[in-house]
Amino acid sequence: MPYVLRHAGSGEIAACIQKNVYDFDYFGVKQWEDEGQAEADKHAFLESIGYDNPRNWHTLLMKEERVKLCNVRLKNDPSRRVSLSGDGQLAVHSASQRL
Repeated sequence: MPYVLRHAGSGEIAACIQKNVYDFDYFGVKQWEDEGQAEADKHAFLESIGYDNPRNWHTLLMKEERVKLCNVRLKNDPSRRVSLSGDGQLAVHSASQRL
């Protein structure tokens, strides 16, 4: 199961522009296969997508199906953000909305 980064306050799941297996760009949830690698990459990754204060972000083990559902909800649109509430509900917001 992959690891993702979740903001402690807002529940936002970190997403960015990435390359798929066909070398096409897409906007989706950033995931790691190893928790240690996610922690090691966290600071530089968050900085690269415009977030500071990595202490507010935590690694979260997420089923691959949920990651895919997050990506579907993002609709390959960088102006969208997906968040995961404490009770496991997914919500989508525009980047202009405060989470």
